[in-house]
Amino acid sequence: MLSSTAERERRMRKIAIIASNELAPWGGGEYCWSAAAERFARRGVQVNVSVMTWDRPVKQVEHLRSVGCRIFHRPKLSLPGRAWRRLFFRKGYAWHHVKRVGAGADLVVISQSGNIDGLQWMEAARDQGLDYAVISQSGNEQWWPDDESAERLAAGYEASRAAYFVSEANLALSRRQFVTPLGRARVIRNPFNVRYQARPPWPGDSSERLSLAYVASLDVRQKGQELLIQVLERPRWRTRNVHVTLAGRGPHERALRKTVANLKLNIDFAGFVEDIEELWSHHHALVLPSRFEGLPLALVEAMLCGRPGIVTDVAGHRELVRDGVNGFLAKGPTADLLDEAMNRAWENRHRLKEMGETAARDVRQWVSADPIGEFVRELDALVNGAGGQGRGS
Repeated sequence: MLSSTAERERRMRKIAIIASNELAPWGGGEYCWSAAAERFARRGVQVNVSVMTWDRPVKQVEHLRSVGCRIFHRPKLSLPGRAWRRLFFRKGYAWHHVKRVGAGADLVVISQSGNIDGLQWMEAARDQGLDYAVISQSGNEQWWPDDESAERLAAGYEASRAAYFVSEANLALSRRQFVTPLGRARVIRNPFNVRYQARPPWPGDSSERLSLAYVASLDVRQKGQELLIQVLERPRWRTRNVHVTLAGRGPHERALRKTVANLKLNIDFAGFVEDIEELWSHHHALVLPSRFEGLPLALVEAMLCGRPGIVTDVAGHRELVRDGVNGFLAKGPTADLLDEAMNRAWENRHRLKEMGETAARDVRQWVSADPIGEFVRELDALVNGAGGQGRGS
């Protein structure tokens, strides 16, 4: 008799993954599907991956190709190209693309940057009778779907084998937005880019100089860097010995650099940082006044490294941050509310190391050492008809 592991490996012969992100070559929401794709490929499962075409090769996608994944690129089209698609592909481009990528797959996984951008892929998979699962990496209360879209999204989600969310808050928001119970919903954990037992050294006395790191895409629409700038240009912050490092790249980098230079603020731009543990060896706390989120890797990684977070009370932040205990919550994404939370952090800067130690203990109760292993077992269970074993529903 085959072992349970062998049975799972025999049953999962082929998986198709559609990454719906068409905003940037790579982001925090890509780590989950890409890590799962690599796990499956290394164990001999045929893995088809559909991604957007960008101006240059994306190294993470090329890595997946090197481990055996088959990559399907979706072209970026001009307005005339979109019109040509509508004329040539009578059932829609998405329908034909899913037919090609998902042919013979035991499961199609649709990974979304948000909670609505995979709709066309859900509908195409459902129309073809394919088993599919959906990943939602964030949600936004400012992007409320209209009635028709909400009804289509509800149908797409409810027809899935499972719908995975990275925070309880995003799951609750999606239920409200789509007016549907999402009976097959699960909450999963994303992989992280530090060692599970990371312990970077504490960077000197935070009472003398407070060093904050802002680890996020330089996209003010979501991450709210300009809120931090508004705070730091205020008179009381100009007199304080506070230094901020912006770690990341994004569509608003040039504007942010100009603003910081014009205001002569004590903010440095580090670009994309590969070694997150090394970054935290030079910083005392994370600052992240996001307008909307899922549950950012930056917060999980900071806490694993023993650093408290100063974050807005949006999406999944409250699921990890206990205000005044292991971090600080700004009640909303405004400069005044961020100022209040940052001021509390300043007044408690002598406690930040202690709070970081609490954060490190707390986060390890929340995330395991191998969240992708858990997710791969979830997908195996779907193929075997077990329905998944995720947290919450």
